[in-house]
Amino acid sequence: MIRRGAAFAAAALALAACHPRAPVPQTTEGDWGAARDGATRRFVLYDGTRHRATATATHLSASVREARAERLAKWYGWTPKELADRLAKERAEAAAGEEFLLSFYAADPKANDLDAPRSVWRVAVKAGEADVLASRVGSIDSDATVVGLFPYVGPFDVVYRVLLPRAPAGPLAGSPFALEITGAMGTLRLDWAQVPKAPPDAPWQPVPAP
Repeated sequence: MIRRGAAFAAAALALAACHPRAPVPQTTEGDWGAARDGATRRFVLYDGTRHRATATATHLSASVREARAERLAKWYGWTPKELADRLAKERAEAAAGEEFLLSFYAADPKANDLDAPRSVWRVAVKAGEADVLASRVGSIDSDATVVGLFPYVGPFDVVYRVLLPRAPAGPLAGSPFALEITGAMGTLRLDWAQVPKAPPDAPWQPVPAP
């Protein structure tokens, strides 16, 4: 009986080794992990010692979009044509304006309403002297693919797709800018003028509050 149990355990371990649960390549590996981490910023808003909100966003520039498409192609086993079609779509969307994937947590769930017609928050990009208001903010499902691509998404976060027109000075990629989420509770400023340094426990470093 003991030998049979040991054999069953060994077989189960071998099966698990043949069928890893993590995607291959893993989300932190390769060009996608590096592109995402370099384009990601976080801001945590406090009122004294009270945690009000947390915002984490990835700027989806053309190069980040392409890296994401390449990663999805590996995960899904796309054909060369499927990948080419997706890349064409990504390039067209990148040319049309700016986009962020925003994961947002608010201690008061009623304040997590960035997609509401009369949200308690204003979402805009600060680029030079210009304020570029979000043209559309829409919530999306935080399914397994979204969490796999953006592992910073937490179980209590709402994930938003933030679209903005092109800034007067041109594309944001390669220029200093900030995404600001402002309201009566305070301002969350995600600053791409600062380059994050990777800490030992995460692939990207939140920009510290001033």
